[in-house]
Amino acid sequence: MTYSEEKSAGLAVPLIAILLAIATILATLVATGGRESSAAGRVWVPLAQEQGAGK
Repeated sequence: MTYSEEKSAGLAVPLIAILLAIATILATLVATGGRESSAAGRVWVPLAQEQGAGK
């Protein structure tokens, strides 16, 4: 019966690690999600009027 006790103890360690990883990811998203001034996701696209103005 010692095997079943070791199995349950071995399952707790990965679950704790997964929960800590999820909590860290959520905390990072909350910390960086409030910044509106970050230009990391911005892409400059030229306007069609600027391209046709040189003709």
